[in-house]
Amino acid sequence: MIDQTSPPQQPFIMPIFPDHATIINGLPPSSMTPTPTSMLISAPSVCEHGNGPLNVTAHIGGHGHKQHDGPVMYKAYVMPYSWYWILGVFGLMVTCHVYRQIKHSHRRRKYIKKLEQNSYYKPLSDNINDDDDDDDDDNDNNATQEENENRSINSTSRIDPGLTRKRGRIRRIITGLSASFRNTMYLRQFPWWLYGPETFMDAAFTILYCTVYLYLCIHLAESWFPLRNDNIANRLGIMSFSQLPIILLLVSKNNPISSLTGITYQKLNYLHRASSRICLLSSWGHAILWTPRVWEARDFRQYLLCGIVALFGFTMLWVTSFRFVRRMAYEFFLASHIIFTVMYLVGAWFHWRWLGQWVIPAMVIWIFDRLLRFAQVIYQNNFHRPGEWSSNGDCKIELLDHDVMRITIKRENFHWKAGQHAFISAPSISGMPHESHPFSIANIPTETANEAYFLVRVHTGFTKRLRTALSSDLNTDIPLYIEGPYGFAHSLDSYSTVLLLAGGTGVTFVCGHFLQISQNARKGKSAVRKLHLVWHIRHAEDIEWISPLLNEGIKDSPENIEIKIDIYVTKSHSSDEPWPQELDLNETLNQVGPRIMALREQDRGWDDGCRTCVPNTPMTESRDEMLFIPKRQNILGKYGLTPETAEKITWRRGRAKLNSIVKEDAETSKGPMNVSVCGPVQLLKAAKSAVREVSNLQSSMEGLASIDFFEETLGA
Repeated sequence: MIDQTSPPQQPFIMPIFPDHATIINGLPPSSMTPTPTSMLISAPSVCEHGNGPLNVTAHIGGHGHKQHDGPVMYKAYVMPYSWYWILGVFGLMVTCHVYRQIKHSHRRRKYIKKLEQNSYYKPLSDNINDDDDDDDDDNDNNATQEENENRSINSTSRIDPGLTRKRGRIRRIITGLSASFRNTMYLRQFPWWLYGPETFMDAAFTILYCTVYLYLCIHLAESWFPLRNDNIANRLGIMSFSQLPIILLLVSKNNPISSLTGITYQKLNYLHRASSRICLLSSWGHAILWTPRVWEARDFRQYLLCGIVALFGFTMLWVTSFRFVRRMAYEFFLASHIIFTVMYLVGAWFHWRWLGQWVIPAMVIWIFDRLLRFAQVIYQNNFHRPGEWSSNGDCKIELLDHDVMRITIKRENFHWKAGQHAFISAPSISGMPHESHPFSIANIPTETANEAYFLVRVHTGFTKRLRTALSSDLNTDIPLYIEGPYGFAHSLDSYSTVLLLAGGTGVTFVCGHFLQISQNARKGKSAVRKLHLVWHIRHAEDIEWISPLLNEGIKDSPENIEIKIDIYVTKSHSSDEPWPQELDLNETLNQVGPRIMALREQDRGWDDGCRTCVPNTPMTESRDEMLFIPKRQNILGKYGLTPETAEKITWRRGRAKLNSIVKEDAETSKGPMNVSVCGPVQLLKAAKSAVREVSNLQSSMEGLASIDFFEETLGA
């Protein structure tokens, strides 16, 4: 800050002065000249640039900055303003979450009440005329009038038709605009080589976040380089410190932001990435702008070396966080993240202790999250009860396929909801003491059982070691420990139609919602009237993975909910593999079984090992053959399915045409619709494309039900 009446300011230097010295504009006492009182900086004790004074008072004039405790460069206004921005962002997210919760709760109660009165909500159709349809011909008007009269006779609603038409038009406009915003910002993403797999919303928030902070760094600064107290170089350093608490809070598993915003910690990761990027960018900017002066002075003091260590640690955090690193070496990603995080925090603390008010909270948040997770493991696995230690490893591991395991863990102190996941650790086979991995829970707690089911696909690392440790197809002697649950439990009971899309072991996520909706429907607490599950599997017998859960979900299901299950078998010997004329692919299992029995009684030469069910075909039991039609003995056994469940299942070949499925369900929906998907990246992209194609501004204006989309990307 320079007073307009004072002579030109000299380059800023941080010398060592006696305790009684008074610093004016950064000049040594010998060059001091009378200046206004507002420009005086009294320093009871000033030390060199490495570890500055702890209590310095500044009276600042110039640009109207308020009085601060400490030098301008450390108490700049950018710090409180940056946190005003952060609190404003989270305040908006919390407000949206509260509104969404109230809306869903009100809608669920309203639709349940209508269902009890047997008055179903019907989406608006093209037959309802708007103000711009007055020029239609007389025949269309007469037909529309008759249909409206019939509707009014059959409906128990007492709402005025004119008011309904006006509200319907406004509602369709809002629905269409919401669909357009969702399609553009959330259901589109940049190509991998440019900015993948980020969505437009992620990129827009990152750009806005960085722009606001860079503006706060540049606005009203006196110089770029560290020639004066208030310069951009030091503001960038301040900004990087101010991001530390929010970065560590967003990455912690037990952060309160998820509960307040309704966004799971893995979805909040894009906020974590945005704050981390501005922290890395500002750190490098601070280092680059200071480099010429440090290099010229050949200054290699301890605080500078600590700053270099901190910058190196944070840069390596960024390098090891790329998606391909997490996919190829997840354990290395976890271990390196811990090491480089500690390196950055320690280096930042010793680089500039004056900004410890940012480093200390970040360390406290990180340590508290680790301690809380450790306490969860102790409590949920009964380590606090020495008498029950023998049951800590009470679990069951079943080898369902050469690369798929089903894990069952029973813990009385573990409680979860549909859509949540948990971390599983196995100390006897873990490569590192801290190693644990997240897996979605495939079921929900019941009144009689509290066992958590997991479907685990064998990859490299932990899952491969666990698969190798199995001594048989069923193991109960490998101790496993559970931690969680994590993830915000989204309720789908306020929708009229729910479409669940899954691929492979991704069915664990949607299966929990399938069971939760069925359970709530039996209790009369769900507004869902159509529950549609679409699952892609490699082989038909893979349905045995979840057949007990499907039986549980469909058992005693109420008549007022339509449950439909489509199983798409993707692995076949060839796409045009012939089917016997006696069997139809779309027949349900309970219908196929008796017909096969009849064919066997006719001595048609059915081979028990034949997957193609063609007479006199050689036995082919190897799964590597990738034949499509189920084995006869499995058909007769119905893969562990009850007849009631088998009636709900339709078998299909290949991959589903998701746009046709989404369109059909949306057109028949009596209210809002939800599409939830979990599976491979190709399935996620196909689901987004289908929703974009079906639900848009034009279809919403024509009366199509609104569609909410949710994808589970655990570990992505």
